[in-house]
Amino acid sequence: MKICLINNLYKPYNRGGAEQIVKLQADGLTKAGHEVFIISTKPLFAQCATRNANRKIYYLSGFYYNIEKIPKILRLFWHVLDIFDIGSYLKIKRILKKEKPDVVITHNLKGIGYLIPKAIKCLNIKHVHILHDVQLLHPSGLIICGKEKKYKNFLARIYAKTCAWLFNSPDIVISPSNWLLQIHTDNNFFKNSKKIVLPNPTPVSSKNYLLKKEKTGDEVFRFLYVGQITKHKGILFLIKLFNILCNHIGRCQIQLLIAGQGPALKQAKKIAYQNQAIKFLGQASQEEVKKIMSEANCLVVPSICYENSPTVIYEAASQSLPVIASRLGGITELIHELGGLLFKPGNEGDLMHQMTWAINNPKKLAKISQKSQATIKKFSIENYIKKLLETI
Repeated sequence: MKICLINNLYKPYNRGGAEQIVKLQADGLTKAGHEVFIISTKPLFAQCATRNANRKIYYLSGFYYNIEKIPKILRLFWHVLDIFDIGSYLKIKRILKKEKPDVVITHNLKGIGYLIPKAIKCLNIKHVHILHDVQLLHPSGLIICGKEKKYKNFLARIYAKTCAWLFNSPDIVISPSNWLLQIHTDNNFFKNSKKIVLPNPTPVSSKNYLLKKEKTGDEVFRFLYVGQITKHKGILFLIKLFNILCNHIGRCQIQLLIAGQGPALKQAKKIAYQNQAIKFLGQASQEEVKKIMSEANCLVVPSICYENSPTVIYEAASQSLPVIASRLGGITELIHELGGLLFKPGNEGDLMHQMTWAINNPKKLAKISQKSQATIKKFSIENYIKKLLETI
């Protein structure tokens, strides 16, 4: 079977969980004997190879990769142009006519155009759409805790209705969480589509770092944050709280490791000030992240925005790393499945309590790790591809 995967970003321009899922999906489908090609975007004037690991890749030039650098007032016009990007529609339609895939699997289309579903339908190709966030409900792709009414204002409702009309009903819609699927259903999306909840696959490490973790002999308890350094991810909130925790417990006994880059990095370092217990590790590859996880005691996912099914939680479970996470969106479902601790988003007292409990209860924390390690096996890429192909 010939399969086309479409996502707004792909390596070497990957920076989020959705791109990791697309890569895993492409590799898994190829391994299963199917021919896969990719359609994605690249920054204007960027030179990029059209073939990677024996896989054909079509890159369309656009502004999406550098969208944060565009002034907010101009970004509003960009969103309108992006929704009705006829140029992208025609280019992708030509590619699909040329390649003649049996199935098109779309992921995030912000930055590549919301006319794509109509191009697929026009060519009578089977269409599978995979949800990753709420970008069809709000152009920011974010719903901030405590500001839920923002995505229900007049302009947001017009935007969502337009997206629902353009997407219409793909043959199949897949969501990693019940929460994300339900919020789209409640907003009249995909009325005639076959809807399926299928958790994301777990990336497999080429090296086993679990044994190294057992050899750590010091008394320092290491908390870890992995992700973009942006306010909505809760990292600024976490750093402020960790400074307080250091005063209660002592800086020599705990550390906060931060792996990632983002627009709020300068602000994050300013809040951390000269706290030697906070280590900024910079951007890390997937393999480097897993090594860092093997040396940590607990991952913290402090999001203040509703998230679907964060890849970092799957990665932590695969490395037997317990998780403390915000009780928001699809995160709650994932923690209930894999094991972990939940706290009320943005609540200093609740997060402080959970972090202190983690430090003081190593044996109970180990039991959480054991549950995660046992459960994560069913999220393997092989199981995921098998279920995906059964769905298609």
